[in-house]
Amino acid sequence: MSLPLVDQHLDRIEQQFTALSVALRDGSVQSLQASAERLQQLAVELRQLVDTLPRAGVLQPRRAARLKALAAKLPMLRENLLRRSAYVNRALETLVPTPPKSTYAGRATYGNVARQSGEFKTVSA
Repeated sequence: MSLPLVDQHLDRIEQQFTALSVALRDGSVQSLQASAERLQQLAVELRQLVDTLPRAGVLQPRRAARLKALAAKLPMLRENLLRRSAYVNRALETLVPTPPKSTYAGRATYGNVARQSGEFKTVSA
C-alpha cells in the first residue's frame, strides 16, 4: 500500500461527503441512508489504511489540510441533519397527532380498582 492510495481514498471520501450533502438537501431518504453508510464505510477503511502506513508519510501538510477541511464541514452537516430530523418530526406530528397528556398523570380513569366515594362504607367482619 502506498501513499497515493491514501490520496485516492481521500478523494472518494470527499465525493461521498458531497453526495451526502446533496442527498440531505434534496430530502431523498434512500440516497441519504446509502450515502451515510458509504461515508462511514470509507472512513473505517481510511482508518485501517492509515494504521498500516508509517505516520510520517501520512501526515503531510497537504493531507492534513484536506482532513481538517472535512472535519470542519462535519458540524455543518450534523446541524443540517438535525434540522431535517426536526422537520420530519413536525410533519409527523401534523399527520399523526399525539393525544394530549393528562393533567393528572397519576390518575388514570380506566383500568384502576374502583374507589369508594365515602357515602357507602363497606363493613367487613
